[in-house]
Amino acid sequence: MEFLHDISTYLETILVGISANFWLAMLFIFLVCIGEAVFIAGLLVPSMPILLLTGGIIAQGGLPFWPIFLVASLGAIIGDAISYFVGYWLKDRIKTMWPFKHHLGLIEKGELFFARHGGKAIFIGRFITGVKAVIPGVAGMMGMNYAYFTLINVISAFVWAAAHILPGMWLTAWLDSIGLSLELVIVVGAIVLTVLFLLIHYWKRIILLFAPMMGATGKRLQARWAKEPDPHSLAAKPAVATHEKLS
Repeated sequence: MEFLHDISTYLETILVGISANFWLAMLFIFLVCIGEAVFIAGLLVPSMPILLLTGGIIAQGGLPFWPIFLVASLGAIIGDAISYFVGYWLKDRIKTMWPFKHHLGLIEKGELFFARHGGKAIFIGRFITGVKAVIPGVAGMMGMNYAYFTLINVISAFVWAAAHILPGMWLTAWLDSIGLSLELVIVVGAIVLTVLFLLIHYWKRIILLFAPMMGATGKRLQARWAKEPDPHSLAAKPAVATHEKLS
């Protein structure tokens, strides 16, 4: 908790200072949203706390909503497009190049995730920490049709920007109403988004934890889901098949 407090205080100081200059704030948010989506490099960009705090500044009247929302969405679109072309141009050579060769496990997870979800992985993956830094690049590596990729990229970027800025605005308004500080937006927002991620990504496992308490219904769910293949055991061949169907 102390760690989150220190980070939030530091980011709040930076963002409040930047927000005094509208165009500097726009440029900063634009670059953050590009950077968080770039293949592997996105792992180093703390976009979630920055956008949550940006939403808080918007709620307090420090920045206008629509220009920030649009520039965040545009940055996310461009960042994913850059990742796609990095993967498209380098293909499997990317696994032997720095810095990508140091993240082979993460790239493999991205390939398995893409094999399981196909085009939906572009949308879903944008909201999953870690995976979002590789999914667009993996789509390029697998030769996903660029027009189809762009359609999903654009739609998901607007949803992603709203899903990070609006909670910051709502949380700040609520925290202000009860006399708490803007920095708590990061703590509360991080907890909420983590819970939502776990519910969306691991809902079957969560339900199975409670299956023994659900009587006959729980037993039926255990029997049905036990027969389904583990997505993490998917081999390269199904991944190729998914790619061929998409392209």
